[in-house]
Amino acid sequence: MIPMKEKLLTFLTFLLLCNMGFSQRGALYFDGVDDYLVIKGNSKLNGPAHITIETWLYSGNFNSSPCADCAPIVWNQGKAYRFGTGNTRVVNLTLNSTSSAVTLSSTTVLSINKWHHIAGTYDGNKMFIYIDGVATDSLASTFTVLYNSSTDDVWIADPVTGWGGILEETRIWNYARSKKEIQESMIKKFPSSTSGLLLSYGYEDGIPYKKNTSVSLIKDNSSNGNDGAINNFKLEDTVSNFVLGRSYCDTAVYSAFNASQCLKYTMPSKKRTVTKSGTYNDTIISQKGCDSIMTITVTILNSTTGTIIIAACDSFRNPINGSIYKRSGKYTGTTRNVAGCDSVVTFNLTIYKKDTTRFFYNECNSAVLKNGKTVIYSGVYVDSLKGFRGCDSAVIHTVTIRRNTYAKVTLPVCLFVICPSNRAKVFYTPGIYYDTLANKASCDSVIEYNVVSASTSGSLSAKACGSFKSPSGKYTYTKSGTYQDTLTGINHLGCDSFISINLVIPVAAKKQLDVSDCRSYKVPSGSRTITNTQQVMDMLKSKDGCDSIEYTINVTINRPNTGVMRNGNVLTAATTNSSAQFQWLNCDAGHSAISGAVNKQYAPGKNGNFAVEVKENNCTDTSVCSAFQMVGIRDLKGFEIVVKPNPSNGNIVLQSLQPLHHVNITISDIQGRVVENWQMPDLKEHTFETKVNPGVYYLRIESEEGIKVLPILFE
Repeated sequence: MIPMKEKLLTFLTFLLLCNMGFSQRGALYFDGVDDYLVIKGNSKLNGPAHITIETWLYSGNFNSSPCADCAPIVWNQGKAYRFGTGNTRVVNLTLNSTSSAVTLSSTTVLSINKWHHIAGTYDGNKMFIYIDGVATDSLASTFTVLYNSSTDDVWIADPVTGWGGILEETRIWNYARSKKEIQESMIKKFPSSTSGLLLSYGYEDGIPYKKNTSVSLIKDNSSNGNDGAINNFKLEDTVSNFVLGRSYCDTAVYSAFNASQCLKYTMPSKKRTVTKSGTYNDTIISQKGCDSIMTITVTILNSTTGTIIIAACDSFRNPINGSIYKRSGKYTGTTRNVAGCDSVVTFNLTIYKKDTTRFFYNECNSAVLKNGKTVIYSGVYVDSLKGFRGCDSAVIHTVTIRRNTYAKVTLPVCLFVICPSNRAKVFYTPGIYYDTLANKASCDSVIEYNVVSASTSGSLSAKACGSFKSPSGKYTYTKSGTYQDTLTGINHLGCDSFISINLVIPVAAKKQLDVSDCRSYKVPSGSRTITNTQQVMDMLKSKDGCDSIEYTINVTINRPNTGVMRNGNVLTAATTNSSAQFQWLNCDAGHSAISGAVNKQYAPGKNGNFAVEVKENNCTDTSVCSAFQMVGIRDLKGFEIVVKPNPSNGNIVLQSLQPLHHVNITISDIQGRVVENWQMPDLKEHTFETKVNPGVYYLRIESEEGIKVLPILFE
């Protein structure tokens, strides 16, 4: 017969598993790649000083998120609040304060393939995280939640880092809900007018697992109209679509079963107890709050009684309740009959006494009993003899065995050691030795001496530059390695101490550098400054003073050529570098730059002191100031020179009726800046192309025959 308790458990299990009367909650499956909802920002979602965020969730794999806290489920885009999980399966709540973000992470991790209810709250002084209705973590912190603006959107999930799993019953409240309220949220839906409810998603806007491509919004079940726009969901399959969520019962369940009970039966609802067999009805409320109506056929079973006559020696143990009786009389015990009810048994008991003889023994290691047996353990040994009515007589041997004792002692030896229990014995070498004494029980006491070497050993890690002297002073090492050294007679027992030395002697790394610098170069150690192109050696030392890096440095020192040549009343920079850059300076005006004098040649047109700044090979240097005195010129008298056209728009023709030799021709502006320059072995007629800005210029012709300066106007 199945006990009533097991029957009821089987029935209740049936109620939980029965498909009849069950419906499904709506839910939304996020694919963990780019599915997310966008809620248009407003002042209610961007204003709560205190807050609660909660949701049911289910995930088979939290690894769609790349980090521990980058799978937000509810995320204010102004960073005021962020609530979610990550690939470590912990729950994270982050709130933005006026100084920094404040984050609380759970110490409890979420299980995969299991529904969890998670919630995060802040009451102005303390943050809490709840998992399945239990406050797992808290953080005391007083601050004001900082909102970027009143129009920041709120996202459900993140299209970049992703949340992969199912969400159900997602809500935001404008106050910190209590533990009791959090637990209530796990099993209850709330009307749209519920105080403090800012957002409530039931995800029942589509048909589970069907084509829902026409659905574009998730309806907000609060009174605030915070509907969420669906983004990137496929809405056609079992993932990235509406699905079934947790199950719950919403109709009554009817069932019938039989029950057998002794004397009385209490209905499952605990509202009624019956004492007669019959058919009864009872109703209980399931864990989902639904009625379960039962028709129960009850059979009431009866108790039984019986009497047993017993004769025993000295005592009798009741087989039912374990009681021991040493006197004759009537005794009872209650057990179960075949129907599973009480069966009361009466024992009519007669006690007979035994005849007992006792012997006592006190020996070392073993004792020989009166019956000739040898025993080695203390205890009580009984010999039984047949007696009247099967009540045996007994010979009781009470034995006390005293034991030899054994001890182990460790003795350190350097040169020799004297045996503590027998000073006539001396131990010179390590080994196992024995000595025997009488113990307190007058038995042998055997002592085992473990004689061990008293020499000590240890290890030393050392780092040195160049060389290292061993602690004993006997050895000097110049290379890294493991070495052995012995310190003679220095430990606390006066014995040798052996040391294993793990030695590191750094070897400088060798590096080659190729460097180029202007005027000078300082080596890495800072010990030298190089002013000429050459190869040098340098050594850097580490912070412990050892050579660290040995440099071979190929140094190239670049110096611009600042030489200046003079040809008549024209100064020319001496460098032949075609990529060099120039700036002529007026030394008499504090080395000020002469506007526009940036060519290799410069015609001052007046007396003074001038220098040139030359930049070549990424280095810049300035020449010494040179005194300039205008030299007398020999006019080309008797030479007729024609410039045409004049004015000119750029191209000019220069004619000399008599040939000129070794000719240098320059065009300068009215400040004396040379803008064009030509050189030729001789000149009779030549066409020149030039591009200058409109204005008045001077055409200067220098030759062996003399110098002539002509004004020219360019339009």
